[in-house]
Amino acid sequence: MDFTLLETAAGPLVVCADSRYGGVWTWDPLRDVWQERPLTFACTGDPQAAQYPDAENDIHSVAAVVSGGRVVLAAGGDEQGFAFWDLESGELIRGAHFDDPYLAAITEVRGEGPPLFVTATQYAEEILLWGPSAEEPVELPNEIGRIACLTASYGLGFSLAAAGGMDEGLMVWDLPAGGEVGSFDTDEKRVLAVSLARLAGDPILVAGVEDEIHVWGLAAEHGDDPIHDPLIGHEDAVVALDTAVIGDRVLAVSGGDDETVRLWDLATGTQLGDPLTGHEGSVETVQTAILNGRHVALSAGRDSRINIWDLQAITR
Repeated sequence: MDFTLLETAAGPLVVCADSRYGGVWTWDPLRDVWQERPLTFACTGDPQAAQYPDAENDIHSVAAVVSGGRVVLAAGGDEQGFAFWDLESGELIRGAHFDDPYLAAITEVRGEGPPLFVTATQYAEEILLWGPSAEEPVELPNEIGRIACLTASYGLGFSLAAAGGMDEGLMVWDLPAGGEVGSFDTDEKRVLAVSLARLAGDPILVAGVEDEIHVWGLAAEHGDDPIHDPLIGHEDAVVALDTAVIGDRVLAVSGGDDETVRLWDLATGTQLGDPLTGHEGSVETVQTAILNGRHVALSAGRDSRINIWDLQAITR
């Protein structure tokens, strides 16, 4: 249901949330090696933990960064608050409490910069910026209510976080200060996937708005309207998005409830090639990467599988 891919000293590593049993696994895509990752219960140390000796982690959302030579995992779930672990040892770096708000969404801040995570709570509607330490998080202003999705990036000339809501549009913040950059109205349509990129020298926000993909420019001269017509093709909600640059093309990769993955040219607003099929269920997560020197996209969903797509072959 969720995964993140990061580059470790040993090579690329995919960290996966096991939504069936609430645990975490990793997959080495180059060697095809899977490994279960036992984690200390997030609420260990909470005085209430003694009342629930059989309680286990209930993890549905994951993010990870390499920090100080180790992989720091940040995770939580539909019935568990947010916590940090050392992925290799499984030891808690920062635990949770039984009365913490449950997690709605999480993302690591990708790119070169200090290790940070952004989380959204399920009911309290808090958006928090965390570092993997004992410091208190920074709360980001939220004007869009219930959060459905998050993304955050360093580099490309910007350091931004963005969130999409269930009925109130999107917001963008600068990092690490957390000031608001802008907000966008979606006419009460759900935003279930977001990504950040740069197009023609300017930062852009890409969002799945119901079954369409909208693109906004974040430079002041672009205003509040999308920079071109919506990208149309999915036959159901767009629930996963990421972006990539291949040659001189800025691309978006989307996954949807229609069981397809699609590739888009963001400059022209056109779909490249045919829909990518192979999933038997909603595509919940998409992430682009470079594996063995080739641009690829990884996708996962409700059919309990990860597919890898060769983007360079599609864009020839």
